[in-house]
Amino acid sequence: MGIYQSKGKIPEEVYRFWSAVASSIRLGWLGTDDMAKEMKVCQLAIFPMLLNASALQGDIVGLEGHLQQGADVSVSDRHGRTPLHLAAGEGDVETVRFLLKKGADVNVRDCARETALRDGIRCKSIEVVSQLMSEGAHLETSSLELGVEMCCLAFMGDSKQMEVWKQAGVSFNFADADGRTPLHVQRDRFNNQPVDDARRLGLQTLVEMLSNEAQKEASDLVAEKTKINMEEQMARGLVELSLVP
Repeated sequence: MGIYQSKGKIPEEVYRFWSAVASSIRLGWLGTDDMAKEMKVCQLAIFPMLLNASALQGDIVGLEGHLQQGADVSVSDRHGRTPLHLAAGEGDVETVRFLLKKGADVNVRDCARETALRDGIRCKSIEVVSQLMSEGAHLETSSLELGVEMCCLAFMGDSKQMEVWKQAGVSFNFADADGRTPLHVQRDRFNNQPVDDARRLGLQTLVEMLSNEAQKEASDLVAEKTKINMEEQMARGLVELSLVP
């Protein structure tokens, strides 16, 4: 039970609830008979559970009520999980947007070093990932780890998850320890192309995704090489001019 519920404030029930909590955990050590003070201590002690419960249910009214009572929007439970982690993990973009507007730390990590962005990616919610990215969320994962992740997804044919990772800024260029990458233009040390594996497994959606990305990458490489060649030619021309007596 929280301090507020979506249907409105219920003072009598709230008071009875906190009185029972204060009595059960024996807050006599506060040195006061002030029930308001005891109730405040109780609230601060279990706010993490209350906020996380509201976030998990998408109860924005409940979250607003807890925050008005002094709760920290980025408070975490014993696992380091914050309301933003849970809302992102549920793919609840409205609750995510509300928490960010209230000042939630977009890059806070839980005890497993996971961020809300990783929860949003795992949930396959492009909307949540986009919202978090727009507020400064970023991945702190090595390109090798990301390469392994992307190759696993490519092998499983999970194109939806790959799209979400791409929305988070992850390139299909990232490779694993064997040089394997989801891109069509690269081969691994076994001379295999991921797009060939996808075609062999009948994963047509993934084949199209990899092929399109490969074509774009190839075009970018050609453009970059052309630019470098032009710069080299200009540099040689300047050198030759400087040698003319």
